[in-house]
Amino acid sequence: MKTNLKSSQKNVQLLLLLMIATVFSCTSNSGSKPTDGNTQTSKNTKEYFSVKIDGVLWEAFPSKEFKAYNVSYKELGHQFSIFAEAEDGSRMDVSFHSATELKPGNYPSTRNDNGMLSGVFYFPEAKSSDKEMASTTFEYPVQENTVQLLSIDKSDKKAYVIEGTFSPTLHAVYETNPKKSSKLTEGKFKVIYRPDAMNPAF
Repeated sequence: MKTNLKSSQKNVQLLLLLMIATVFSCTSNSGSKPTDGNTQTSKNTKEYFSVKIDGVLWEAFPSKEFKAYNVSYKELGHQFSIFAEAEDGSRMDVSFHSATELKPGNYPSTRNDNGMLSGVFYFPEAKSSDKEMASTTFEYPVQENTVQLLSIDKSDKKAYVIEGTFSPTLHAVYETNPKKSSKLTEGKFKVIYRPDAMNPAF
């Protein structure tokens, strides 16, 4: 009788331990799901940057080394910038800023907005040359609605997904440039910004 009693007590103890272990396992799994989901979302995000220059497609891809676009954010002036480079070495920089905080909306090109320079800047050759063009120059200091910021997804605090479009007119930076203007159409971008010790969150 004593043997059966001891055996029953052991079975009850084992059952209790099993139930406790199951509860802890469920709690642990449920707590990790949001982080895993957010991380997976940023990993599955397809980045892109492309535009048509006078009807001809210009496209840049994420860096082969870092597998991402070169982007930056400056707290002073709340300015976000994308530095894109095509396979032929030509480059295009897109930047926009806000007096308060960045949020979806239209942003202009400005040559001097309290010291801030924002807009679209095109470098058609790998090396600096007089063929450079920009949406803002000395002759054209402001151009409205240059960049349309569509969304800033911060659901993953370690990887913001930033999406927008742009379609300004570019003007020759130097008088020696034989091409005085170019029209950009169908410009679009989706990039990921990763806040860290060197790149501030916003």
